[in-house]
Parts: sequence; C-alpha cells; structure tokens
Amino acid sequence: MKRILYFIIICIIIGTSCASKTKREETGVQEFYNISYGEKKGNVYDLFLPKLRDDKDTLALILYIHGGSWLGGDKFEHHNDCRMLVNKGYVTATMNYSFLNEEGVSIFTMMDEIKSCIAHITQFSKEKGVIINQMAIAGTSAGGHLAMMYSYSQHHSLPIKFEAIKVGPSDFRILFPNDENSSDEDLQNFVFQCTGKRAKVKKFSFNELDSIKLIASPINYINDSTALPAIWAYGEKDDLVNPGHYKALKTCYDKLDKPYDLIVFPNSNHFLWDDRDCTERYDSVLNEYCKIYFGY
Repeated sequence: MKRILYFIIICIIIGTSCASKTKREETGVQEFYNISYGEKKGNVYDLFLPKLRDDKDTLALILYIHGGSWLGGDKFEHHNDCRMLVNKGYVTATMNYSFLNEEGVSIFTMMDEIKSCIAHITQFSKEKGVIINQMAIAGTSAGGHLAMMYSYSQHHSLPIKFEAIKVGPSDFRILFPNDENSSDEDLQNFVFQCTGKRAKVKKFSFNELDSIKLIASPINYINDSTALPAIWAYGEKDDLVNPGHYKALKTCYDKLDKPYDLIVFPNSNHFLWDDRDCTERYDSVLNEYCKIYFGY
C-alpha cells in the first residue's frame, strides 16, 4: 500500500488550455480543446482532426490516456503525440478523467468514462464531417494501466485494432505487494478503488487481498479473444513500475501466441528518458502498427 505514495510524488498536474478551438491553416488540422463528454469536472478531452483525404471515407482514432497515479495529471501531456500522428492522417484525442481521491470514484468509474469519451469523440467528429470506424488506445503509467484495462475487460463499441502502452502497471499484486501496515480504513478504500464495491469487513486475508488486486489488474482479463496486438515500453531501471509488469504481460501473450512488440529501455527509469534509440524504435513501431492495423 505504501507504494502509492511514490506515485503521488511523481504526479504532475499541468493546467489545461482555455481555448475551445484553433485551426492550423498550413496543414488543415483542426484542434478542439476541453470538449465535455460527461457531467464531472474531469470529463473533458482535446481532439485533433486531420485534413480530410480524398482517398479515405473513414478514419482511425488514436486515444491517449495520461498518467498521474490515478490521482492527477492532465491530457496536455499527450498533445505532442496527438499532433505528430494527426499530421499522418489519424484522428487523435487525449482525455481527462475522474481521480481516485474524488468521492465515489473507482477504477471502474474510469472505465465508464473512457467508454463515454470514445462515444462522444465518434459523434462529435461525425458532426464535423469525419467518420471514425476503428481506433487504437494508448497511455502512459496510470493511463497505460487504464488503456489496458479498457482494451482487455470492456466491450468495445468502436473496434480497437491495437494498444500502445508506456510503463503501464499490469498487475496490482506486483505494484502493491505489502499491506500489513495499512489501516482498516485505507484497506477498505483500496478495495473500493479496485472493485467499485464497499467492503464492510475490517480485515482481509492475504488471498482475499490478492483476489481484489487482480480485479484491477489488466493481466486478469487477457485471454485469446481480448489479447490485442500490443506495443509495450518499459524501463529496466524503473522502481515504480518494475520489470515484473512487462514480464507478466509477456508471459500471458506468449502462452496465447499473440503478437506484440516489447521495447525495454535498459538505462531508463519510469520516465524513459535515457535511451534515445529505444524512443526512436517505439515511434517507428507505432507508425508501423498504424499502417498495418489501420490499413493506411
């Protein structure tokens, strides 16, 4: 349980833009900011629409989910990613969501918000003359966890062709291994955050806690029908989301013989700053996945 404190420390909250829309005349890209997809404060997203192509009736969406320990962060973190890929002809978006320190919010609240956001993006884009018929989901750190949880455990109204994950926790048993020093109140809050259900008991056995952690763990939902093509990037020196997380994903996919590209940054910690060649490889693989799985 104490490890969540380390996630809080690295959480950086970046202010959102107040603009509602801009247009980059040189490229024809339209940028829309702070579009509301729900009633809560965090239910907003930024959308980047590419110049329409004469040879395409429908386009693909790439949705980014930001990190921040499920307690902070902002969609602005992925603006550069969105602008890079919108110039290649893909609709891109980056979303905010509710946080675990807000009343009544669990991991599954966030799942519902991702679903609502995708539906709103699809409808809003259609109103602007852009038809979306497929998508990829991407995220970093806590956002990578949410992206995997959504892709593996939820019904997809829009077909998800692949996922692109950076340093996403895959197994809460690895992320939160020790609970003996946690108060009853902290444990009950943790159970709610993982499951969306309130627990009335005061004590939990080791096996009960492991079962609860699995409910919020992406690897728990990987099977033959849910294992999408995947790109994973992890730091070998990451002491927040340690190598056990990518090894757990790799084990699941290898057993099912499903396609993935794992890029391990040998010299990098959680921020993946110290292996430029790996960053270049990740970008190259992402471009390849877009062409292969989107078909353009």
